[in-house]
Amino acid sequence: MKKTLLILSLILCLVLTGCTTKTDTVLTTQGIADAIAKATGFAELVAADEKYLEKYLLIEATDLASWSWQRDSSRVTPEMILVLEVKPDADQAAIKQAVQEYHDEQIFQYRDYQPDQVYKLENAKVLQNGAFIVLAVSPDAAKVNAALGNGWK
Repeated sequence: MKKTLLILSLILCLVLTGCTTKTDTVLTTQGIADAIAKATGFAELVAADEKYLEKYLLIEATDLASWSWQRDSSRVTPEMILVLEVKPDADQAAIKQAVQEYHDEQIFQYRDYQPDQVYKLENAKVLQNGAFIVLAVSPDAAKVNAALGNGWK
């Protein structure tokens, strides 16, 4: 009887452990960028310099707690991973809007430059989860969205 109760208790513990959800995940700029990069095959990406934040996005780096921007090294494709962590006292809506405007401009430019690449931009969305704003332009937006998980809108 004791042996049976011990086995049942062990099975119950294993089942309950397997059914728990992980809620202690902490988002980081680099962690998000890495998850996106692993989700699908990107072109060779290189890190963008801080000056591009102001030049192309019209965002000041001082409004960001952290950021990562990787772009296609050849610039032939629009593929990129942009992850911004906005400081609490910065205007998140304005920064998200700036990223959206950059995204829209890229679609406009690639229609003439590389029309066969436009679908990547059209399938990409500017997403936000708390202080994090993401724009990931990839060959497969569905895989990127799956890698990001829930909570992004």
